[in-house]
Order: sequence, then C-alpha cells, then structure tokens
Amino acid sequence: MKFRGRAWVLVLVMFFALGTAALAAEKGFLWDGTQWKDMSTDIKVAYVKGIGNMADFENAASGAGQAACISKGFVAELKTKTIAQVIAEVDKFYKENPAKLDLAVVAVILQRCTKLCAPTAEKK
Repeated sequence: MKFRGRAWVLVLVMFFALGTAALAAEKGFLWDGTQWKDMSTDIKVAYVKGIGNMADFENAASGAGQAACISKGFVAELKTKTIAQVIAEVDKFYKENPAKLDLAVVAVILQRCTKLCAPTAEKK
C-alpha cells in the first residue's frame, strides 16, 4: 500500500512538472485589437477590472513609498470613468483605426482614457 501511494504521488509530481513546463514555454503577449474585437463584453469588463486591480494592488503594496507612475496614474485618472466608458473608448479607437489593431489594449487605454501618455501622432 505504501508503494502504491508513493507511485501516485510520483505520477502527480510528474504531471505537475510537465504541465508547468508546458505553461512556462508559452510566450507572454499583450492583448491587442485583434483579440479585443472578438471579446465579449464580460471579458472586456474583466480585462479593464484586472488592470485596474493590478494598479490598485501596486499602489497599496508600495505602502508609504512612491507607487509606480503608471499605476498611480491609472488609479487617479480612471476613478472618473466607468468601465463602460473605458470599453467604449477602446472600441471606438479600434473601429476608427483598423490599421492599428496591433496596438496593445493597455496602450489604447493609456492614450485615450488618461493623460499619462499623449496619443501617438498620425503619420502622413
């Protein structure tokens, strides 16, 4: 019985190790307009809430010290907007700029919903 229990533990450890290695091999990416246009409203809300929660956490984790500039700006500036307004701005940007679907969603939010990053100048 002891051997069987150890064998199961070994098998579970191997599955965990292989699963972790497979996940680690996945390359990280920033969501852009290509993914955004296909997302449901619920997923868009979750995305905006997620980056907002990350910014809140970073501000809280910094304690009395200074929070990172972007997180501080997100928290301060996005307090005046609803999630629906942020989503509408991102939707509008990608609709008006179909050639810029490769621009990261977080960059669009920074440019369109905050004063942290000036909108990119149009190339002529």
